[in-house]
Amino acid sequence: MNWNMRMQEVLERTAGYDMSLMDAEQNEAYQHRLELNRIELEMKEAKQEAKEYEELAESYRAIGEEKGYQAAWSYHKLNLQRYHELSHYLAKKKAAECGNTLTAS
Repeated sequence: MNWNMRMQEVLERTAGYDMSLMDAEQNEAYQHRLELNRIELEMKEAKQEAKEYEELAESYRAIGEEKGYQAAWSYHKLNLQRYHELSHYLAKKKAAECGNTLTAS
């Protein structure tokens, strides 16, 4: 877990107090921003993990370790899938923000 993710968790844990100091409109905006930040950080994490597993898979392939290659490649694909799902979810959220109902559906 990187520093940005740790900071995000701190912000999420203290959100109740922070939001108690804000009006309703600010609360909604703050909560929305926290959610978008979380999604973006999870996307970065998934992309980085996919890259690391791809490199590991290639290392296994280079030494002729087929089972290791298959396992690492499977994790690579899972992380790519996670990245794409988060990306799609984020795009829908942002489209809904803009009132673009075609993309948000």
